[in-house]
Amino acid sequence: MMRFNPGTLTRGERLQNGLVWLFLSWILVVPGGPLLLALLLTTLGLLGVSQLPQSLASLWAWPQLRSVAWGFAAFVVAGVFVGVWYGYGPGYYEAYIPFLMAPLMLHGVLTARLQAGVLWLGAASAAGLAGVLASYQSLVLDVGRAKGAMNHPIIFGDLSVVLASIALFGVLYSQQAKSSFYLRAYLLLGALMGVWASLLSGTKGGWLSIVMVMFVFAWRLTAEKALMWRALGLLCIVALILKGVLLAPEALVWGRLEGVWGSAKHWFDTGEVTDWSVSIRLELWSYAWELFSQKPLLGWSGGEALAKLAEHLKPFNVPVGIAPVFENDLLHFAAVAGSVGVLSVLGLYVGVFFGFWQFKKQVQEAQTSAFVLLGMLLVVMLFEFGLTVNALGRNAFRYSFCTLSVMLLSLVIMSERKHKGE
Repeated sequence: MMRFNPGTLTRGERLQNGLVWLFLSWILVVPGGPLLLALLLTTLGLLGVSQLPQSLASLWAWPQLRSVAWGFAAFVVAGVFVGVWYGYGPGYYEAYIPFLMAPLMLHGVLTARLQAGVLWLGAASAAGLAGVLASYQSLVLDVGRAKGAMNHPIIFGDLSVVLASIALFGVLYSQQAKSSFYLRAYLLLGALMGVWASLLSGTKGGWLSIVMVMFVFAWRLTAEKALMWRALGLLCIVALILKGVLLAPEALVWGRLEGVWGSAKHWFDTGEVTDWSVSIRLELWSYAWELFSQKPLLGWSGGEALAKLAEHLKPFNVPVGIAPVFENDLLHFAAVAGSVGVLSVLGLYVGVFFGFWQFKKQVQEAQTSAFVLLGMLLVVMLFEFGLTVNALGRNAFRYSFCTLSVMLLSLVIMSERKHKGE
């Protein structure tokens, strides 16, 4: 069994930790950033491939990891079954590669003895760079909705929220930050810049996660305070969010929020599509449910379902750039893979969430508890993103979900091994 050594890292381990920090830092500002980080972690696993069987055998003894593995397996096995059933080409199976790479990635970060500071500082740097690039794109280049190095502003905005959340929890739980004002300030600045990047992306679907994470943060920050102080902390968070909304360009934030209720109400009243954000999504979801009700077991296949959707959208004169997809993970899988597809998505989310939740019942160290909580929040955030976009249908989300889950799991495992004296 690979043992945790709390001593000084070797030169090779320092180099590996430095590379992980670098690749995590540029995840949103370099094209293909999430894929590059996954490839790096996989390469680290291949460097110690001779120890892989023994390492995986020891890891399988952890019931928490088995839960995560079963979640990944449910998604992959169901997806492959549907692919074979409908005779999809090789490109279809690319979606499942990051989940198959996960064991190698986990082995890689464990053998590199990933340090907690790499996660905290890497996330803060990534969120900070995202905020800088978003400001340049939206306020200097005047391109409208910022999208960083991603191919869509929604991906950029949502992942900025994830990285900002990690940096925010680093303010509270980073052991190094407790003794360094400058480090706490850097982590907090990174978190704020990540939220700012999300606001400049104009991504309404991710803003619910901003509110949720900041409320959780405020509640944890005031955990030992009286109820009055806890309520005051929540009010401060509300004020901070409103201030960010008011500072951002009106067309990107306030203007987009104002149109939500009116567009939704008009669609429910008349069935007319009046915008390309709210009412169009309601129309997409309605049609996805209609397709699912016709073939509830295995759906229509991706090609047939999307072809039907494209035909359905013709009368709405959808502008160029609006892709004919269902923009909801559960309804997308319901339409293209039926109940089998929906259960595979739920299996993925439940397996990963339950795995981290099992750790929550036994960890004692505050920083380790933060890793566990972030693992559960990561699942909740991805699920929330998937309510308004095909998150699992996009590489950036899949690779980011896998790499961050693996990094958080490795940090929890190393902490628990240290606590047990292994």
